[in-house]
Amino acid sequence: MFKEFKPVAVAAVAFVVVYVALDLNKLYALRYGADLGTFAQTIVNMAHGSSWNYGEWRPHLEVHDSWLLYALAPIMALFPRTETLVAVQVFAVAAAAIPLAFFGREIGLSPRAANVVAIAYLLTPSAQGFSYDNFSENVFVPLIAFSGAVAVRRRSPLGTLVAAQLLMGLKEDEIFFVAWLAAACALFWDRRIGVAALVLAGANGGLYYGIERALGTQSNAPQYALGIEDVGGKLTLAALLLLPFAFSPLAIGRWLLLALPFLVEIVFAHHNPYEPSRIGTHYTAPLLSCAAIAAAFGVLRWPRITPYVIPCALVTMLFIFNDTALRPGRWPFVVDWNAYARATEARNTKTPLLLRRRDEGIWAVAAVNPLVRLDPRPDPHFVACPGYNTNAAAFFSSIGIGPRREWKLCGGVPVSENAAR
Repeated sequence: MFKEFKPVAVAAVAFVVVYVALDLNKLYALRYGADLGTFAQTIVNMAHGSSWNYGEWRPHLEVHDSWLLYALAPIMALFPRTETLVAVQVFAVAAAAIPLAFFGREIGLSPRAANVVAIAYLLTPSAQGFSYDNFSENVFVPLIAFSGAVAVRRRSPLGTLVAAQLLMGLKEDEIFFVAWLAAACALFWDRRIGVAALVLAGANGGLYYGIERALGTQSNAPQYALGIEDVGGKLTLAALLLLPFAFSPLAIGRWLLLALPFLVEIVFAHHNPYEPSRIGTHYTAPLLSCAAIAAAFGVLRWPRITPYVIPCALVTMLFIFNDTALRPGRWPFVVDWNAYARATEARNTKTPLLLRRRDEGIWAVAAVNPLVRLDPRPDPHFVACPGYNTNAAAFFSSIGIGPRREWKLCGGVPVSENAAR
């Protein structure tokens, strides 16, 4: 059976190679934001029993119910570099395609169709964005969710409960999602498994919020209201989730209502709304997982749509929306190795060091050193650099191809040419 999944396995390996390279380029160009360094320091400190970090200036477990991050502590202890976290992030997103293909076969898809759905998942702007954005606990959502879907389909109580518990160890909002899907499972699929998962979700929620109340802390959460901000943007975001699968999720009809809570979290957020440009951020990981699972069922119902899925995914990725360097006209960042050397000096410091907010890129590199801190105060001199490098000549010049030139850089993006050598 494993031979059936050779296409998606090859695609996943290619995904890992491409995005590890792009992420390292972004890291060395000091283009990552504060979250990558915050998670790196959190996980380094977890090896010593604490989730404290100097990005949030408090234990991360007070910010989110993310105890599963402790599983990464031994890896970071062996390889205490931010590069380790970057590799883990990309691998987690890519590996999710394998259980998704397995799920497709479980529900009756042909090997070809199962591979098509799984490869389309890798091509979505969301999956590629998760791999190119700051690290987040939610990068593991697709991998665990697809594995859990296989367990539920096989009516495996143990596999289902393990997947449910792992999901709820990523973030507190996953507790509500698991409870919702457990109730649906009890009503429409397997009462025993559904009720057991629902009880597990209740126990997790009671324990987490009970501890939070006892300690007098409160997790970070977006603000919600009944009004919808940017209705057009929300519709566009939904379309961008469906288009890479050739809108096949729509074939499941009323079963789409199971994704309603996942959509509500995005649609009714206020003051920090999830516009289409954030489709590649970790907030949409649960919604993407729903879309991919629905796509598998959709292709089963509409088998004639199979040949159009990957072309739709490619068009979406290359021409409609993609928040990474793979969009035509964009190039990897130009690395200023002198600036990166200053970041490695900060990483190796033996005395406490406070970085300003303008130095988030340095923080992302140096935060594996618990002595390095990120100033929580606003930085009036922070300057936002252009989002993408679109200067092909500058990129090729930086790697020794073509005329050697010096460029004035802003976060790895050439903003002007100083002089030609």
